[in-house]
Amino acid sequence: MLSLDAMDIIRKAPRDQGLEFDDIMSFSSRDTQFSSWWRAPETSFIPNSGARDPKVPDIVIWQAGAALVLSPKARRLLGDLLQPHGEFLPVRIMNESDPYWIFNCLSRKDADPTLSAWDKVDGVPLNIMSIGFQEEANDPPVFKTEFDSSTSLYCTECFKRALEDFDLKGVTLSPCGAIASLDEEIQKIGN
Repeated sequence: MLSLDAMDIIRKAPRDQGLEFDDIMSFSSRDTQFSSWWRAPETSFIPNSGARDPKVPDIVIWQAGAALVLSPKARRLLGDLLQPHGEFLPVRIMNESDPYWIFNCLSRKDADPTLSAWDKVDGVPLNIMSIGFQEEANDPPVFKTEFDSSTSLYCTECFKRALEDFDLKGVTLSPCGAIASLDEEIQKIGN
């Protein structure tokens, strides 16, 4: 897990950009863009508790929001595919010579209402019971959805194939396309 969190970004954000606290804390749902003022922060990966042989992954979810963290290798291999759908933000990882990259996803797709449902109590949505998408030719390879308030990333078959073809490690994909870091327990949604 990347030790950099949203509070670290708030502390480094320039005050002259007109950014509010919620613009950064809720950057995924607000589609906040950082690239115009971003300066590569120095951070590290924190190994999972109990990890026997921790390795720095090729690609993981950034816990601060619906974003990916890519190794230099993953950025090189996936950059052209992802670039039109968000922004790449460099981060310096201690003891690594090349920068890692946060991919701030700015693409959205609507969940298919016939494949998606919330578990509700007294009319209040509590948990996603299922989520699904109709895949179309022009879909972004990675996207967020309003259905879950842009808290997760989802992907298409094209992105899944790219991960497999390039043998990139660090994430797991649910049947509905939800992306989770291997160190996280993926929600049982869309199964």
